[in-house]
Amino acid sequence: MIVNKPKKKKKISRYTVLNAIMILLFTTIMFKLLYIQVYKHEDYKEKADISSTRFISEKAPRGKIYDSEGNVLATNIQTYRLTYTKPSDEKENFYETMDKVFKILSENGEKFQDELILKIDSNGKFYFDFKTDDADTKKIVEVRFKRDRGLNEEIEQELYKDKQSDYTDEEIAKVDSELLKISPEETFYKLVKVYSLQELINPSPIQEEGESDKEYEARVDAYDDKMEAYKKMSGKEILDELLATYSIKDIRNYIVVKDAVKMQSFKGYRAVTIASNIKNETASIIYQKLNDLSGIDVSIEPIRYYPYSTLASGTLGYLSSIDSSKETNYELRGYDVSSDLIGVAGIESSFEDQLKGTKGGTTVKVNSKGRVTEELFKLDSYPGNNVHLTINKDVQYAAEQALKDTMERIKSIAPNATRGAVVAIEVNTGRIIAMVSYPGYDPNIFSIPGMLTEDLSKQYFDPDIESFAKEYMQRTGAKGNIDDLFPVDETTGVRRDAIDVYPKNFFNYATQGLLPPGSTFKPLTATAALMEGVVNEYESMSDTSGTWSKEELGGMILKNFEGVANGATDLRKALQVSSNFYFYELGYRLYKNSGGDVNGGNLEALDTLAKYAWKFGFGVDPKEQNNKSLSTGIQIEENFGQVYNFKSWKDKIVERPMYEIVEALKNGSYYSYSFIPLNIEENENDKDELKEAKTALKAEMKAALEKVGTDEEIYNNSIYSESLVPYVKKIMDLSEDYKAKVNETSQRRTVDINEEAGVICDAIAYYVLDNLTSEIKTPGQIISSAIGQGMNSFTPVQIANYVATLASGGTRYKVTLVDKITSPTGEVIKEYKPEVVDKLDIPENYLNAIKDGMYKVNTSASNGTAYLSFNNFPIKVGGKTGTADFSTDEQYAIQGRLAYGNYISMAPLDNPQIAIFSTIYDGKRGSEGATIHKAIYEAFFKEELLKIDPSYASKSESFRKYVLESPLKDNKDDSIKLENNVTNANNNLNTNTNNQ
Repeated sequence: MIVNKPKKKKKISRYTVLNAIMILLFTTIMFKLLYIQVYKHEDYKEKADISSTRFISEKAPRGKIYDSEGNVLATNIQTYRLTYTKPSDEKENFYETMDKVFKILSENGEKFQDELILKIDSNGKFYFDFKTDDADTKKIVEVRFKRDRGLNEEIEQELYKDKQSDYTDEEIAKVDSELLKISPEETFYKLVKVYSLQELINPSPIQEEGESDKEYEARVDAYDDKMEAYKKMSGKEILDELLATYSIKDIRNYIVVKDAVKMQSFKGYRAVTIASNIKNETASIIYQKLNDLSGIDVSIEPIRYYPYSTLASGTLGYLSSIDSSKETNYELRGYDVSSDLIGVAGIESSFEDQLKGTKGGTTVKVNSKGRVTEELFKLDSYPGNNVHLTINKDVQYAAEQALKDTMERIKSIAPNATRGAVVAIEVNTGRIIAMVSYPGYDPNIFSIPGMLTEDLSKQYFDPDIESFAKEYMQRTGAKGNIDDLFPVDETTGVRRDAIDVYPKNFFNYATQGLLPPGSTFKPLTATAALMEGVVNEYESMSDTSGTWSKEELGGMILKNFEGVANGATDLRKALQVSSNFYFYELGYRLYKNSGGDVNGGNLEALDTLAKYAWKFGFGVDPKEQNNKSLSTGIQIEENFGQVYNFKSWKDKIVERPMYEIVEALKNGSYYSYSFIPLNIEENENDKDELKEAKTALKAEMKAALEKVGTDEEIYNNSIYSESLVPYVKKIMDLSEDYKAKVNETSQRRTVDINEEAGVICDAIAYYVLDNLTSEIKTPGQIISSAIGQGMNSFTPVQIANYVATLASGGTRYKVTLVDKITSPTGEVIKEYKPEVVDKLDIPENYLNAIKDGMYKVNTSASNGTAYLSFNNFPIKVGGKTGTADFSTDEQYAIQGRLAYGNYISMAPLDNPQIAIFSTIYDGKRGSEGATIHKAIYEAFFKEELLKIDPSYASKSESFRKYVLESPLKDNKDDSIKLENNVTNANNNLNTNTNNQ
């Protein structure tokens, strides 16, 4: 019997329910997407067109820089800027827009803004235009440029194809090395591919109205096929095709804009500057055509302007784009590294944080063409703070022009007098009134677009040393070999200036140039000698032969300038005639008086003169160096020279390359020691173990020298020689070159390696313990220092401050270029008041004796130009010439180098207000600088001179030329403007904007 069982109701699976829900959701989403993207496409597109928001930044004006009288030295002018922003509308043709823009700029005489460092010269040659003359910085910038454009990727793929982990420092360095091998020309070819310039002749197809889908697809297929072909072509091959239709200049212009857009894209929305500082008329033309220029806009921006052009350029500095090696640092500080300019020298650099303003900007709505449809929010920019300098523009002008004219005047006796510096400082404040570095430059060329021409850029940053070398040797009669004076750099293949004679516009000779003071140092030596009691102001020394020597100093025989004998000489006369004899004797007496002896006992005696020099700012006691800033106090970049002292001199010798012994060992002979030649000089081809052995031997020599003057000093030559044997024998064992020389020598005589090593070590011991140790301990250096030679080397700022310290009676002030900082509304934010940093109480009778001697310098007919300048000057001036040798190496005499022409002065002599130092590199005679000092005094004491003698102008050509006829007008109301930019730019821009 079959029983029908009731059917069980089948349960619905949970998975079935889930699947149904998912199908329903996806169906809803799909319908919604179709609704939005197809049915409502135009509506939503229109909404997008009018609702995209962007923030348009607005540059802030930099703070102004004023002179001491309130004249504006650096300011801002409002100019028009043409920008491009990549539109979101794919139908817009970049090349068509750029062609229209380039045409407008060309027709109106405007210059296209070109920040791409890869340029083409007038001969069609590609080159990198670096805004620096530093070789290492050039390499850093070049590598960063190529990496930012992705040129490293191909190299990395080739070198490390299967690498998965991060690259090591060594691997990165290898890639960088390969990047530097890519020539400028090859870099350009690669950029042609990077930026798909083939689109110029194979544009991406856009379906035309009325065109069928089939026809459009056929064009797309043809386009794709052509693009595939281009992928297989090199950049040069693509460029060759482009050149059939376009010029290389046009092609590069497209790359300039595309490159800027790409670099900006890393930072989100940014407008790319196409042209800056364009004329009002050009701006109006562009406004009228904006609807046809997708992505193009015109705005107002401030640019830096220096009304007095080159005046005080070394002090003011200049602006430049941010170096790629520093981009990260400045990005963290809120800079837009692609467009912001920063101070890179002088006050502009040192006070960057104060001078830079606070950026503003506007949040706007834009349509698909990048056109602003609505302004949502505006944040006003705020100017930077103002910096008020101590420089007086009129005194500065007199100093600059007088220096320039003086160098021109002495060309017949000093053919390479092309560089110089002047510093004038207030005696009782430390304030710098004028500071000149020659040659200078016009800082406007970096801030005003279009002023930095190709020729100027090459002159400043990539000079033709080859041509200069030939001209220099002909002009100066230099007889050295051109390959020695101007050797070819193995890396770059271009000549470099090994003897430092090419004028460097961006090197501040006033604050960075280190030079021997020569005889301008003698008043300091006189001060020390008087205060130590080794001479009095009336003692007379008998100089009958023009030479100075001491029996206990052996062969040391020193001469007066040109060997002239001065007869009976006291302090005043010694300063007047600049007697080396007299001051050599003072240096020797200072040493002996402090317990010094010929054998180098009591080494502290060697610092007797230095202790006074430190008081005048000539360096710092090395024992206290950690507690003292190596600075004069000046607010811009400076070097800081050191006076001769035992420790600094020892350090100098210890760190000096040991050319003498290296060359001697290489030749197999040193004094009475003869041996098989051993080469211990550095050689890249040496194996690492041999390199280490050579380095270890030299380190042992330096270690022995470090012990000189300490309780560990080595005195026994034999013991020291024995300690060197293991180091020397290791080099012998590792050097194949030495083994070959041993084999060669063994053909002539029996060779005992142990004996050879012993002789070499004896020679080294003699070199280190006798020659160099004696050189470290010799009192000859304090004697040379007494006339301002030897290791003495200071900046013009240091020397000027020394003169001011002497003039004040021993009070040394911190040097300052800045008087105060004020807000844009005039409130004083910081004031730089006179600050005493050291004091030496010089007795009045000593000071007067020194001043009398300096006065005789300017009233002695034998002192030529100094006498002609000041003998009848209404204000009493004390001076001192300083013809300082460039080097004690006679080799320099045949290289066209001459002595520095140094000159110091102070006035009025009875109560000095200002002190001055001037130098002319290769100037030959110090007295020639007196004309510069006279011009400065005439500008500074203008009113007083006319009060003393109302007819003074008729008696002084320099007063008329540099003071009365100065072309510099006062600029206290910021009235000196660039032509074409003095109109009401804001009003014009607002009018044009409202008309759109």
